[in-house]
Amino acid sequence: MNAVDQLCGGRINFRDDLERLIDLAASKNKMPLLEEISFNAKFSAGLLNVVQKKNSTVDEEYFMKAVEEYTQVIEKIKNLLRDMISSDSEFIQSVFAEKYFQLSQQSLSNLNLLCADLSYLKLYFNDVKNK
Repeated sequence: MNAVDQLCGGRINFRDDLERLIDLAASKNKMPLLEEISFNAKFSAGLLNVVQKKNSTVDEEYFMKAVEEYTQVIEKIKNLLRDMISSDSEFIQSVFAEKYFQLSQQSLSNLNLLCADLSYLKLYFNDVKNK
């Protein structure tokens, strides 16, 4: 967690939740799952950037494809996160469900912020692999 914190300059949005996911992955032998989550989170962050900054230079067909892919990857991330926390307490599962999985603007905003955090984790994984 300290290396990720350093990598992002201390700009983690949901430090406790990211730390919980890292701890769960390490203790339950789910590191490949965490890597998959972080990969998809980084991908979703890129798609979200395209969707949010739509301008007249972006082809409408490409924009619609980006929106569709973003929707699909967000659902995939939710499912992967559910799988990750399935071995945690019911309380933690309910916290994640309320905070990230509801069909509300706040939950989607929270999930996007968690994906930004997980994107830094993906960068960390890339750094470790390159060393």
